[in-house]
Amino acid sequence: MNLELSICDIFSSRLKLREELIFTLQTENRQEYYILNDPLHSRYFRVGVTEYAFLKLLDGQSTVQDSYSRMSTEMPFHHLTSDDIVSLCQWALGRDLIRHQNPHYHQASANVNSSKPNKSKFNLILFRFPLGKPDHFFTRAEQLWGWLFHPQILIGWLLLLLFASFRIGSNWSSFCNSSKTILSIDNWLWLAGCWVVLKLLHETAHGIVCKRYGGTVREAGILFILFAPLPYVDVTSCWNFSSRWARIHVAAAGLYIELLIAAIAACLWGYTSQEWLNHLCFNIVVTASVANLLFNLNPLMKFDGYYILTDLLRISNLYSNGQLWFHQWAKRFFLGVNTLLPDWSPRDHLLIAAYGVTSFCWRVIVCITLTVTAATFLEGAGIILSLVAIVLWIIQPACRCAKYIAFGNSIESPSRSRFCLISGTLLLLTVFIFRYVPWIGNFQAPAIVEYAPLSIEHAEIPGFIREIHVNSGQQVRQGQTLIQLENPELNVEIAQLKIEIQQSELRIHQYEQKRQIADQQVELETLHSLQSKLTEKQKLFHQLTIHSQINGRVVTRNLASKLGTYVNQGDTIISIGNENQKELHVAVAQNDLEHFLKTSGQPVTVHIPHKPLLSCAIEKVVPRASVTLNHPALAASYGGDLPVKPVASTSETQSEFELLKPRFNLIVSLAAHSSSELNAGQRVAVTSRPTGYSTGQYLKQSVSEWFHNKLNP
Repeated sequence: MNLELSICDIFSSRLKLREELIFTLQTENRQEYYILNDPLHSRYFRVGVTEYAFLKLLDGQSTVQDSYSRMSTEMPFHHLTSDDIVSLCQWALGRDLIRHQNPHYHQASANVNSSKPNKSKFNLILFRFPLGKPDHFFTRAEQLWGWLFHPQILIGWLLLLLFASFRIGSNWSSFCNSSKTILSIDNWLWLAGCWVVLKLLHETAHGIVCKRYGGTVREAGILFILFAPLPYVDVTSCWNFSSRWARIHVAAAGLYIELLIAAIAACLWGYTSQEWLNHLCFNIVVTASVANLLFNLNPLMKFDGYYILTDLLRISNLYSNGQLWFHQWAKRFFLGVNTLLPDWSPRDHLLIAAYGVTSFCWRVIVCITLTVTAATFLEGAGIILSLVAIVLWIIQPACRCAKYIAFGNSIESPSRSRFCLISGTLLLLTVFIFRYVPWIGNFQAPAIVEYAPLSIEHAEIPGFIREIHVNSGQQVRQGQTLIQLENPELNVEIAQLKIEIQQSELRIHQYEQKRQIADQQVELETLHSLQSKLTEKQKLFHQLTIHSQINGRVVTRNLASKLGTYVNQGDTIISIGNENQKELHVAVAQNDLEHFLKTSGQPVTVHIPHKPLLSCAIEKVVPRASVTLNHPALAASYGGDLPVKPVASTSETQSEFELLKPRFNLIVSLAAHSSSELNAGQRVAVTSRPTGYSTGQYLKQSVSEWFHNKLNP
């Protein structure tokens, strides 16, 4: 049955205001208004004095026309027009505040209204599970713990927060080190436990403060968001409070108690020798402070921050008014519909418009995030939830919008030609921007400064380091003696070979005197073999002396500590680098490689902290991507930008970490004057501005990578 009443039907109808509704007169900014309390549905509305006077005249006996005429007689200077009366009656009928005296219409309206709440039960993304009426519990809790929320306690609360902040600030490095394990799998149970307990205390605080000001807690239960449970309490009775500061106190009570617990935990953190207690305090500090401030104080979500903001701005129904402004603006701009907005002041109009735009953008972000999160973490069930979310949040609104554009309604007739013109223009403009406007950003990759080349001297044969002729950091010349090794076994072998050669020469001389030609020939061959062995051993002996291959500086640290140590064949002994010959090893992501290579002929930009930018050329590209880390300093574990995972090292030269994703290695040359200003092992950033890369291509790649990372964690 179509329940949409025409203007004539409204004025000829007999409507009756429900008797159980409670009206409370309040004053704000010297303006009087009424708070309408619907105790049956635990709902609160704000109506003006004139609207209240008209609603009270709806007794079910007189028609709306008679009531309107009577009000015009009693209040000749009221501002309500006939259109306002129609809108007010339709609004009140839609919320079951007034009822039609026609039994047929009243029954149909009741069926429609009763079906509305049931729709929320099928919302698998967000739904509530009530657990009862805890008003008696909160009455008792307020008697026991209400003193915590006394205004005088606020001074001690602030002092405790200041001390806790000082405690964390003075031990900031230790606090940051503790945060490295905050998201580890072993810590999830601790975080979940802290979260549940803190949220229970959070909601309890709302109820206690509500009771403190004379309110009632009608309901408590569990709110499920993607099946993640969150406790809630119904403290909507605070809208009856005449003081906005009392309402703000109720909304801020949860934040107040969580920050109090966080401050106590911060004071205990680090003072205890019990590791588990220290770990627990850290989790409480993070959960009760950072997470609380990010979510509960976000005014774009209808949590505590939203209700605090509405009372601070003195704008009621900020969320719904923001939606109304956005919808009416969209109708005016796209469809040319002459829409009417409430008579807001210029200040309120600006704030409501700003909130409407930002809250719409936030809703889009939240819907996308929740959908992707459900599909990612809930596997098969998540796919179903994602499809449900797409139907509820995209398909249904799109169908309603298309129906409205095509057919309009009994009051509004949208201009379809205007919609096609504006939408087509915006579409063409978007295509032009995405396809032809170049992206003005850069692609960035981390890099490390290395010597070019780095002369590394290895032990050709094993031995002991007996002499070190240079020091760490010393400048050396090509061919200069650096280190002297000693191999006692080699010395013995050389001495033994020399003795054997002397003995062989003596035997040859004896054979020659005795004219034993055959024996002499055999001994000559033996002598030649011994001399060859001696030559080889002497070559090895000369390799015990390490010489510099280049002009440069000794870069090996703590070189003196190696004196007397034993080195195996192939071990690194000393490294020499030239300060005027360095290069950059750039770790480029696979998707960004083509943008660096497209800059052939154009220099890349090197960003050095606290120094001017450098322009350098790409010298070489290693053709194969690898998970091998170019330098430990690039790893996130050591303060770098690259995520890594630990691996079992099979040798001293192999890194203990490897990259999570393969990267290409680019070699960027440095000029001599630039090389001398940079230190080997220094981290820098290299950026490249791509050519022929549009804004649309960048957005497409970014979105694709984001979805790929979310769906393939």
